[in-house]
Order: sequence, then structure tokens, then C-alpha cells
Amino acid sequence: MELSEKQIIAYDGSNKRINIFEGAVSAGKSFIALLRFLYEIKNGPKGEYVIVGKSERTVLHNVIQPLQDMTGGIIRYNRGMGEFNLFGRKIYIIGASDERSESKIRGSTFAGALVDEITVIPESFFRMLLSRLRVPGAKLFGTTNPDSPYHWLKVNFIDRKDQLDLTNFQFRIDDNPYLTQTYIDNLKKEYTGLWHKRFILGQWVLAEGAIYDFFEEKLHCYKYLAPTYAKRYILGVDYGTTNPFAAVLIGINEDHHPGLWVEKEFYWDSKQMGYQKTDSDYQLDLKKEFGQYPISMVYLDPSAQSFEVELKRFKWPVKQAKNDVLDGIRFVGDMFVRGELKINQECRSLIREMESYVWDSKSAKDGVDKPLKQRDHAIDALRYALFTAFGHRKTLRQKTVEERALEAEQRRYAANPMAYPGFSNSPGWQAF
Repeated sequence: MELSEKQIIAYDGSNKRINIFEGAVSAGKSFIALLRFLYEIKNGPKGEYVIVGKSERTVLHNVIQPLQDMTGGIIRYNRGMGEFNLFGRKIYIIGASDERSESKIRGSTFAGALVDEITVIPESFFRMLLSRLRVPGAKLFGTTNPDSPYHWLKVNFIDRKDQLDLTNFQFRIDDNPYLTQTYIDNLKKEYTGLWHKRFILGQWVLAEGAIYDFFEEKLHCYKYLAPTYAKRYILGVDYGTTNPFAAVLIGINEDHHPGLWVEKEFYWDSKQMGYQKTDSDYQLDLKKEFGQYPISMVYLDPSAQSFEVELKRFKWPVKQAKNDVLDGIRFVGDMFVRGELKINQECRSLIREMESYVWDSKSAKDGVDKPLKQRDHAIDALRYALFTAFGHRKTLRQKTVEERALEAEQRRYAANPMAYPGFSNSPGWQAF
């Protein structure tokens, strides 16, 4: 594969102590950073090297697998030890998900480092990592999409590159000559608002204004009750006592377009209604509103532990939802833009929240992207269900572990019903 002009410039020019490859998605920055890091492992200072990402899983997906492809599959990664050997060097894999992660590398000495998506790791870890690059000539190579202009990486490092031993290379999607125009056009359509500016245009911009600025009721809602072609349903729940309690029922049929739709909602605002409900009350509410639907899974607010116990007591199929807020927000937005998700016009609480969901301007000035915590309960319930159930899939047709397990259980039941007494009455039996 030939390199683009921008990649050649970045490869030849990344010889500083800190080398940052930033910009749009699919612009070729990660590939050239990996290629440059491979060269460094083979020809750089003697010693141990390290690869860092938000988690071991993201490093395996974003770094190790591409490195396998680039080296002809010679890497033998020891997952239990978190390391592998290449060109006679030992390379460690480190996940840096929070502030405590910097303790993982205290006392270490590295001859070089590769950091995948720098903006998602803590500044404390990044600074500790720099202090561990103690071998003479050690270099750091890092990739990132742009973030807030107040993000610590932008303010404390990139904007100070003239004062530091640092260089950065900016990539835009149009810099990659190997992408088809159709692919580029589709990506530009799929990313909206904040993420279009950052991930397509490669700009460091503030999160401000409406989060779902593209949302229009006439485009993203349907007027009549959902058709009866649902293969199964899932339920998203945002728990609240003094705050509102919200649940949204999502119909699923991957063979149809749209493949997902919000069919019904339940919303209880104790302040407006004048009294609070108990966990038992809410369980009965869900049974009354959604008990007639074949719900394969309830994705619950992960902080609602007491309500999780209540649901399990009454045999609801329940799972704690992923609460990756920004990734979840972007994922839900992408589903709307791609036409894969619609909302029943009768779900007025959810629609109102979609139209009024905004970024927290005060947090944005501190370099932190997060939504303003108001009128977000039905939206959170929607995000919990969709991102947990589908966020890791490449397509809606790809099944989750739970769905494959349920199908296998159904096949075993069909072959020998007497071995599974009561299974036909269990939650999720009619889900497929």
C-alpha cells in the first residue's frame, strides 16, 4: 500500500520526544502512527516499550489487530501477562481508564510508547507516562480525534508545541486518497453537529447548543402505532424517586427499515404528581404498561441497584446498562441519521427531551463534554437500551451474546422439553 503525501510527511517528521497524529476519522493517521511505531520498535533505543489505550480491549481492537496485519501475524500476545515480544523487544499493554491508572506504570522505564486516542485517557497518566520515557532518545507517538479546545491535551501540550519537544500532524478525511467518494460522503452524512466538526472536519470545537440539533419530529417520528412485525422488544429504564422515572419500549426487526422504533413510554414525575413511588410500585407499573410484550431484556440505570433486585425478584430479564455517556449519545444520534430509529409520536416526554437536550456550557469551558442534567430521563433510558444492546455491533443483524445464548436454549428446549420445565414460560421465550 502506497502512502499518501500527508502520511509521508508525518512519518518522516515524527522525530520529536512527543509526536501527535490528530484529526478526522478514517483519515489515515492511525495507520501511519502504527507504521512509525513499528519502525521505532525495530530501530529505536534499546529497552521495553508500551502501548496504552482506554482499556486492554480497545488496544486489542485498535492496535494489536492492525499490527498483526502489518507484521504478517507474527505477534503472540499473552493476554494474561499483558505483553508480547516483537523484534526482540518486550512491549506491554496498559489500559488507562481513570486517574488510578497512573499507578500501573510507576517505577517503570520505557524506550518508547504508543498511545491510542490520547484524549480519552487521564492527564495524570499521560504525564506519568512521559516521566517514564527515561531511555535516551525515547519517543511517544499518539493518535487522537479532536476534542474541546479547552481539553488538557490541546491547552497544555499542542498549543505549547513551540515550547516543548513536540510536533503534531493534522489529518482530514479528504487526505486519505484510498477512500472512495461514496464512503467519504456516507461518513459525512452519518456524523452530525459536534461530531461532524470534530471527526470529519478535524476541528477542536466546544460542545455547545442542542445535542441532537438535527432532530425533527416530522422526520424522526411516526404517527401511527408500530406495526406488528416486531421480532422482539427491549426496555430501557432510567430510575428516579425524587427525579422522574422513565421507561421506553423499543421494537426490533433487523430485516425491516427502520429496524428499531420506540413504541411506547412510561414517565412518572413525582414532583409534578405530588408523591413518590416505591420500587414495588414501579415494578407493577412496568408490568401494567409493558407486561404483554415479549421483552427479551430490560436495560437498567446502573445506579438503580435496589430496583434491579426488585425486578429480578419478579423474574424480569434485567441487565445493568452501559453508561458511556458521550459514546452513547453519538451512537443514538447516528441511528436517527441513518434512518434506523424512529419514535412513536405518542411518546411526548421522549420527544420533548430530544428537542431540549443541550450541552453543559460551564463544563465545556473546563474542557469537559457532558449534557446539562435536566430533562434527560427518557433520553437516558433510550441510550441505556440502545447503546448496551447494539453499541458494539457493526450491523443491527449481528446478534448479542445473550441473544445467541437464548436461541441455543430454545433449540435445546425444542429437542427435549422435559429437560427444561417451565422454560417456555420464562422471560424472553417468545423473543425470537
